[in-house]
Amino acid sequence: MANDSTPNYLYLNRGDGTFEDASFASGYALNESGRETASMGIAAGDMLHNGLIDIFNTTFSDDYKPLYRNDGGGNFTDASYQLKIAEPTVPFLGWGTAFFDFDNDGWLDLMFVNGHVYPQVDQQRWGTTFKQRSVLFHNNAGKLQMVPPVTGSALAKLAVARGLAYGDIFNTGRMDIVINNLNGTPSLFRNVSEQNNHWISLKLVGGPRSPRDAVGATVYLTANGFRQRGDVTSGGSFASSSDTRLHFGLGRATKIDELEVHWPSGLVEHIPSPGVDDVILLTEGKGFSSKKL
Repeated sequence: MANDSTPNYLYLNRGDGTFEDASFASGYALNESGRETASMGIAAGDMLHNGLIDIFNTTFSDDYKPLYRNDGGGNFTDASYQLKIAEPTVPFLGWGTAFFDFDNDGWLDLMFVNGHVYPQVDQQRWGTTFKQRSVLFHNNAGKLQMVPPVTGSALAKLAVARGLAYGDIFNTGRMDIVINNLNGTPSLFRNVSEQNNHWISLKLVGGPRSPRDAVGATVYLTANGFRQRGDVTSGGSFASSSDTRLHFGLGRATKIDELEVHWPSGLVEHIPSPGVDDVILLTEGKGFSSKKL
């Protein structure tokens, strides 16, 4: 849980209907300097292909946005400065944020949207503005690099943004972005990046012992020389809910080596390799079918 100007919360599920408060012991409660942050949004994803969920928080302006690397065993390290994303994020007042693979290379990229809460900042010399642009970091094999806000592109658009949701809106195999803006119309960022990478999208449907929307399911997909993890969630970012289909970029791989599904019921299935560049309907206990959803 990302908290505003107070320590963040992390509760570990004991598996018996109770939780353990590991906020401070885990390292997630505070940033690297031992300070609370004015956290707004939260993103979670396996950024490094180690099967562990990393956490990124957006914060108020004049503070860097911390990325907590999951070291396993319920331990997190603020790796923002190591990854060289701390200083570039200081001027922004961030809100919605998400990990997703915008170029289908198989590595989760990171995006967050921004906008101040005080219109008066435009009359002050505070190094920030009321309307702000979105920030996108490209994940280059575990190293994050800021994508330039090219003039005329969506990343250069200024707005007072709040919510961010992502999904393959046009069923083209590319992640698009919808942004909710304060006192303005929503923004739709259509993904028109040039790429020749392959992909697969999975729509999971739970069986009798799992939620029908499969929330809580985890998929491990092996292709292109590494193993990716995807989790079906409901809600996140900041006041937003993204496409519940699990999208995996495959890079230049033309086949999937292994597909392992952990359903909320406890059932673990090893699914025969489906094709690529398609949306697959996957039903617990019944296998898959190719279908546009």
